Amino acid sequence: MSSATWFPPERPRPWEPRQPEWRPPGWQPTQPTQPHEPPQPERPRPYWPPTPPPQLPPPAEDVRELWEDRLLDQRIVQVNGRIDNDVATRVASRLLLLESRTSRPVTLRLNSGNADLTAVWTLVDTLDALVVPVHALVVGELGGGSLALLTAVAERYAHPHARFRLADPSLPSITGTAGQLAGEAAANKTLVDSFHARLAELTGKTLDEVADDFRRGRFLTADGAVEYGLITDIRPRTVRPE
Repeated sequence: MSSATWFPPERPRPWEPRQPEWRPPGWQPTQPTQPHEPPQPERPRPYWPPTPPPQLPPPAEDVRELWEDRLLDQRIVQVNGRIDNDVATRVASRLLLLESRTSRPVTLRLNSGNADLTAVWTLVDTLDALVVPVHALVVGELGGGSLALLTAVAERYAHPHARFRLADPSLPSITGTAGQLAGEAAANKTLVDSFHARLAELTGKTLDEVADDFRRGRFLTADGAVEYGLITDIRPRTVRPE
């Protein structure tokens, strides 16, 4: 018996190519039909509120303007640091604004160790022209030309730990010819003499005593300032309810 595999005559042999079945032109195989399913309802998606953009901190100038405006609502004007022309202009504008609102007293909180000679006289002249009463409260340190502000207010107080530095106001730097320097020095001396005269009138001391104390640079505590005549009283600590 032969070992060759017998195939029926109607079946083609595997090694022979099959003839492709005939298909009509444009024929495409049919896709199997899927059973129809009803559409599923869409699940509700969780709501996440939009993330706000990061807020940058406001500049320091804006923060200062914000709390100064809030103090204005309570008729309080704060003077911090050295008094120059810009500070004097800003404080004078706020004082004039408060005077135009009501006639209630204005509190001037002072914490200034020194002041320019011309700038402090701008504030002194503004305070002298005000009709509304102004009360000064010294917090921290008050010295140099800033002491002139005490001569132009109605009432003068200080916190218990405030201190006072008796010193002449700082003079601006002078440049120019010899004649210009002499004229500027004479004008500044006139302003310094007026500064000493107002303090002598305020404290009841002689002009020579005041000039000598400011030349030596004395320091006074709050109690010493009361004895010297710079302030009238020490503001006591507020008693908080338990």
